[in-house]
Amino acid sequence: MKLRKSEEPLLGRAVALIFVLCVSGMRAETARYSVPEETERGSFVANIAKDLGLSGEELLARQARVVPEGEKQYLQLNQHTGDLVVREQMDREEMCGQSEPCL
Repeated sequence: MKLRKSEEPLLGRAVALIFVLCVSGMRAETARYSVPEETERGSFVANIAKDLGLSGEELLARQARVVPEGEKQYLQLNQHTGDLVVREQMDREEMCGQSEPCL
């Protein structure tokens, strides 16, 4: 079946709409948590799976990860349980220097 020129833009729009509907189920979530300065390694921070309404298996399937803003990875995510724990002790002076406030 050959499409007429007037039908070609309509087909392109239909394909674009289907693509948008398929991709709309995927999204990035941002979560922020407060961790007291110098909290010990291995300390529990939060259960991200619970906070996002997902199971550990869903986190694993979606390849959830913690993306640091700096060079050091201070937090670690267990993809099987959804637990977020302190990986490396945080030091305010090292992270922020003399800037106030330090967030």
